[in-house]
Amino acid sequence: MRTIYTILITAVLAFLLGLAVFWGFSNAGGQTSHEEATVLLEQIRKVTKLVTVEGDVSELYNSTKTKQVTLYIPLPTHLSFEKSATVQVEGTVLVGYDLEQLTIDVNETNRTITLGNLPEPEILAIDHEMIYRNLEESWFNSFTAEDYSKLNKEAKDRLRAEALKSKLMEEARLEGNTLIDAIRFLAEGAGFEVLIEGERPAVPKD
Repeated sequence: MRTIYTILITAVLAFLLGLAVFWGFSNAGGQTSHEEATVLLEQIRKVTKLVTVEGDVSELYNSTKTKQVTLYIPLPTHLSFEKSATVQVEGTVLVGYDLEQLTIDVNETNRTITLGNLPEPEILAIDHEMIYRNLEESWFNSFTAEDYSKLNKEAKDRLRAEALKSKLMEEARLEGNTLIDAIRFLAEGAGFEVLIEGERPAVPKD
């Protein structure tokens, strides 16, 4: 009889304990999160850059890294573990001129405007986005934060290489020449002649 009472009391206590635990979890507050951001403004500088053309570039490529591991079980066994990433990178490449070294000399007496240190077209900026299509890693060779940084750099370098092989640079040069022609037109309208350092003067046909 005493055994039956002991079992009943134990069962009731277990039920009450389970009910208390359930009530505690069901009435617990929602999950809280804390976010903190630090913005550092290191340097402010004047930028004199002229974008003349922009191009959209897209590429899908695969990157594979292999890690060699030696296990002694009990004899030395050489194993290789791979990790690979299939990445689609899309970006916009801005091409133009850095005018920081450009010199402009205005001579009121001779009514001339001399342009010096004309820059060559260059890639001014690359705005890109990465889409990871597939990531495969192994036990002894997994992706780290450094790997993702390297993939990001590789993607940007690929966009830069594709842009240099394309017609963007030549189109930027043509646009730069068109801009100089426009400056000449405006200057001549004001009674000035535009001269380019290093450029041979035009020889009259007659």
